[in-house]
Amino acid sequence: MSKNLIKWKLNSQMMPGTSEERMELLQSMNEALKAMLDSGEILDFGEYYDGSGGYIIGKGDDAGLYANLMKWWPYVDCDAKPVLTIDQVIEATKKAVAGMKGK
Repeated sequence: MSKNLIKWKLNSQMMPGTSEERMELLQSMNEALKAMLDSGEILDFGEYYDGSGGYIIGKGDDAGLYANLMKWWPYVDCDAKPVLTIDQVIEATKKAVAGMKGK
């Protein structure tokens, strides 16, 4: 199971027209995110102070990530990248060094 860094930003052009509608949408999104955190579906969430975007650390496979990101379109634009843990980086580096020594 991979971990993913997801940088997100609100798509202000798709936000509802009235302040009340925007706040209702944002609150429902916040509640959904809280439920995902509580269930362990996402590992961490952060939002910039200006409310323009933030980040999520998620886990899962590619198809699951795609399905989860689709839930937020068109209100949120995402840039998702798989990330490695430090243990994975160390192991990959060891293998690369061993491979270079073998040549």
